[in-house]
Amino acid sequence: MRLRAPTTDTRHCENCGSHVTTERLEGTPVCTGCAVTERFALKPKYFYDENNLETFRGKYEQMLIQQKAMENRPLTGGGVLAVLLLVLGTLLASGIV
Repeated sequence: MRLRAPTTDTRHCENCGSHVTTERLEGTPVCTGCAVTERFALKPKYFYDENNLETFRGKYEQMLIQQKAMENRPLTGGGVLAVLLLVLGTLLASGIV
């Protein structure tokens, strides 16, 4: 059984009409139009204010490379898939497989 969000939960900002997404640092809803935005791992992240952005920026700088890569899972998955296909193509072209 799948739980539904409360009926008061909206997907658009009452202030500007933009979509609502999850704030990266606190995990709470934030408007994409009103939020402070910055790209991490080529993916935009949304923050309530500059303080949250600066806090996350500090945490991001301390992350290991694999943790930074997981900030944009589709990009990481595509990169891994491309490398695997390149290795497989090289093996097939060289006659090893």
